Order: sequence, then C-alpha cells, then structure tokens
Amino acid sequence: MVTAAISLLLAAPQLRAEPELAGRAEILTGTVTVERAGKQEALKTGDPVFIKDRILTGADSSAEIVLVDLSRMKLAADTGLEIAGYVYNPSEKIRHGLISLTAGKARFAVQDLQEFNDTRFRVQTGTAVAGSRDTGFIVAYDRELPRDEVCRQGLTTVLCLENSIIVFSPEFPGKPALLAANMMSQVCGPNLPTPPRFATAAELARILAGLDGIGNTKITPPGPTGDSAGCPPK
Repeated sequence: MVTAAISLLLAAPQLRAEPELAGRAEILTGTVTVERAGKQEALKTGDPVFIKDRILTGADSSAEIVLVDLSRMKLAADTGLEIAGYVYNPSEKIRHGLISLTAGKARFAVQDLQEFNDTRFRVQTGTAVAGSRDTGFIVAYDRELPRDEVCRQGLTTVLCLENSIIVFSPEFPGKPALLAANMMSQVCGPNLPTPPRFATAAELARILAGLDGIGNTKITPPGPTGDSAGCPPK
C-alpha cells in the first residue's frame, strides 16, 4: 500500500505556478512579439504581459505597454526588453519595478504614487542602471560597438524628461549621477557615468526620434533648464 501510494505521488503531474501579471499591451504597430516560457508569439493589442516576458519590436514597429500601476513603457523600433520583476502592492504601499533593456530605446513614464512608502523603479542595461520613483525618462542601449575599443560592452544613454533620476554603473553603485530635466548622461562599458549635462537640441531630437509618435500622448521636450516647466528640481 505504501509503495503504491508513493508511486502515485511520483507519477502525479507537477503544478506550475501561474505567471504574475505585469500589465497589458495597449498600442502596437508593425511586428511586436513576446517571448514567454521559451516560446515566441505575436503580441496583440489588449494582450496581458507577465513578469519574465521579453517584448521585442521589429523594424518600423513600436509598442506601448501599460503596467499594473499605470506606469507606461514606450518601445521604439528594434527594441528588446524584459519585465524582470514587478511588485505592485497597494495594501502594503509598495511598488518595485525592474526592467531589463537588452537593446534599442524606450521611454518610461513612472506613475507618481504619493501615498506609497516605497516606489522604486529601475531600468538596467548591459552597462548602466537608471532609477526613478515618479517621473519620465528615456534609456537607449547600443550593445554592439565593434569599432569602439572602449565601449566593447555597449553604450547606454539616459535622458531625464522631468523632475530627476539617478544613473549609475553596476561596477560603481555607490557613485551615481543625478540628472535633472533635460539632462543626459552616458555609461560606456564598465566606466562611471559621464557628468550630467543639458542635452543640445540636436541630441534631444536624436533621442526622441522614434518615440514621439508612439501612443496617444506625445512626449513634450523639457525646458532649457530644470524640469518641464523650466523650474529647478526640488
């Protein structure tokens, strides 16, 4: 009897944990796919997206993803990112977001959860981490620079759109750069972020290219100094 019971237990199918919802696809153009549990399929408007999903946009394609806390991600063409982790717990007033940008460019509009106690939101690439709690920013990652001996591990460019964010190298987490609105910084390979500086009009145009037309809300370039209203960050 005991042997038979053990055999039945061993033969029983193992239950798989249900994937955790991270958000949904709101606006898609062109070819957008999702890699989930080792399989790749087309992502359609209204589809749910889950933690550990990897979303990929093709050439002349884009995607806007609304996350469970109403934060948004706009992916330009030829972009890949993974929702590495997302905790949204209103009862405990916690939001922890971790996005891994593996290639391309994306704009993030992080929901301002003023009543929450912990609202961390991070975007990591192969060379940098950008962190925010309640603001908008763009991260671009070029992982293949074969002619650049210094940036063999890739180049990350970060632009703050409003308020302020931090950028740091995983090699030097204790030495972040603080970016106010309209400021940019770059992280080349394992080096420290470049000193924050205001982006030129040409740099703004280049960074915003491919992102401005995604979704219903256009990105308004910040003012020449300080935040989007031209005020210094608080």
